[in-house]
Amino acid sequence: MKLLQPNAATICNCELLQVLAERGADGSGKALIVERMAYQYLASQPVHPLSAKQLQEFFDALKPYNLSRGELMQLANLGPRSPVEVHLLVADCDSRLGDEGVEAVLAAVAQRVAREDEAAAGAAGDGGNGSDANAMTE
Repeated sequence: MKLLQPNAATICNCELLQVLAERGADGSGKALIVERMAYQYLASQPVHPLSAKQLQEFFDALKPYNLSRGELMQLANLGPRSPVEVHLLVADCDSRLGDEGVEAVLAAVAQRVAREDEAAAGAAGDGGNGSDANAMTE
């Protein structure tokens, strides 16, 4: 495999997962072992992959905060749930976002980026209707 343009674009985990699935790394076709291993690793992450439309909606929701593409991708990849995690992902967070901005970012992440641990807790706590997750974002 030859790289035609190194660093032509940066993609997030869910986009890479989709590319690997298209190449057959999900077990549906022939793929290199490294592609299958990368697919398995990404599929095992606690953050559920977003579709292209969901990812764009997530980025649009955070547009008012002037976050860099890298910061947006890290938020989508990691799905932070606490202010400390947001501060680790966003450079100069205090001056750029402030406390209200951090809370707004956390609300956008909680609304649009699902995590396995929350889905399991919601299913166990309320019969799977998701009301616990909604109560946390209000």
